[in-house]
Amino acid sequence: MEEQSGNALTHLEFATDILGVELWAKQKEVLNSLVEHRRVVVKSGNGLGKGFCAAVALLWFMYIHKDSAIALSTAPTFRQVRHILWRQVHRLHCPNAQFLGGKMLDTRWEFEDDRYAMGLSAENADQFQGFHSPNMLIVVDEADGVSDEIYEAIEAVMTAADPLLLLIGNPTTVTGAFRRAVGVQR
Repeated sequence: MEEQSGNALTHLEFATDILGVELWAKQKEVLNSLVEHRRVVVKSGNGLGKGFCAAVALLWFMYIHKDSAIALSTAPTFRQVRHILWRQVHRLHCPNAQFLGGKMLDTRWEFEDDRYAMGLSAENADQFQGFHSPNMLIVVDEADGVSDEIYEAIEAVMTAADPLLLLIGNPTTVTGAFRRAVGVQR
């Protein structure tokens, strides 16, 4: 993937230099994969920093795209959207708000009409309609609990030239889109 918006700041430099955080090896691997591939699937266990890594990815994506960009995040329930990923987004954004800019709301980070990040629950596929941007990132947290209908809606909004999709979760079911994406066999 080409360097985004002419900005030479890598995701790892962003994490270290801007956010002031250290990532462990697997988190670095996830972020490297997101730069190298349009679709990244992460299967993991509980308490390993998946939400933290996804928050860094979201913040970095919005930071490097100074023009039109949309980052959508979802999880099976709005409670998960608000209290997992967006809690991490707030935790990382707050001490760097002056530098990162934008207006941070509960589950939305606004810059301009065509540049924002927001969290949506995966309870209704209609919520995903109508989003279009040349730069798109979609993060699906707790991806195993998201229905196939939502994955179809996500595919429909991935119309940008190089949309990015990050699926993160614990594969605990034997069927579904996330299970197929991780390639786990029964």
